[in-house]
Amino acid sequence: MILKQLVIQRFRGMMDVVLDDLAPITLVVGANNAGKSSVLEAASLLLRPLDPAQWVQVARQRDMDMPLADGLWSLFPSGVPLDLDDGPKQSRALRLTGQVALASRDLQASGLATLSWDAEESGDVTLRIEARINRQTVHDMVFRREAPAAYGRDVESYRCFTVTPATHRSTRALLEHLSKVVDEGRKQLAVDLLQLFDPEVQGLDVSAVRGRDGVRVTHASRGVVDLASFGDGMRRSAALALALTRASGGLLLIDELEAGIHPRILPRVMTRLVEGAAEADVQILASTHSLEACDAMMEATREQVVDAAAYYLGLGPDHGHELRRYGKERIIEMREAGLDLR
Repeated sequence: MILKQLVIQRFRGMMDVVLDDLAPITLVVGANNAGKSSVLEAASLLLRPLDPAQWVQVARQRDMDMPLADGLWSLFPSGVPLDLDDGPKQSRALRLTGQVALASRDLQASGLATLSWDAEESGDVTLRIEARINRQTVHDMVFRREAPAAYGRDVESYRCFTVTPATHRSTRALLEHLSKVVDEGRKQLAVDLLQLFDPEVQGLDVSAVRGRDGVRVTHASRGVVDLASFGDGMRRSAALALALTRASGGLLLIDELEAGIHPRILPRVMTRLVEGAAEADVQILASTHSLEACDAMMEATREQVVDAAAYYLGLGPDHGHELRRYGKERIIEMREAGLDLR
């Protein structure tokens, strides 16, 4: 298990949120705008703190159309929109700590935004992020529109993949995952999950014809058809399975666990997902505001030798964050009694 503890000291609008004793299967539950997605984002940055691609992914997960500099700026704790009319702006520092692969890790980072860099005037915003790991390793990532930021190699990164509510609607994202999985000969989990929805599914492959790349499903009745021709549930399940397979030995982050999947089939999908996670040694950290998703996940872990936990995350009367942890047995007891752990 990669992530045992996550402490969000300052990140976006969150302060002093401590998730102790994370489990192999961990749910973060709560109402909208409680900060559940921020927990997942913080976990991904702590695992890959010097990977510019991870910062870009987190910055764009909520709004693909937002300028990159603005998305990155929003990760820092001030919450004030980026405005350079009065000159360069220095962000407040974010700080994330925790236990990563049994070692303590402390990420502190701040951003400097400017319209000019290296004495060159530019109409585009340049953002320089200075990241410090364990108060020693310092790495600068400079995000410009045309130049990729340098990858830091002094701190180990761990496998970490995120499935958002929109991942299954992105052919590009599915193609990236499926291409890697096909190369490794490990696409069976995705096929298994698709067969829960349609037993006539026989295979899943990448198609690249005249620049029109796509994900193709081999179907007993329909022949070879595009995955996009199926419903949300099948595409969402494929996205979960492919990301899980790529996360082997690492962490799978799932935002809105229940998205796109009907409650009636959710337990079967969760059961196969938990089995796949155990087979691939993948820790799952997922957010949800659905009691059906909580029930499905707990049912999936009930008969298996795998620990699970849930954190309730909410906003208190002073707008600070409240957090309560429930172990697997306690969650099952509460739900059997009809109690709402939210």
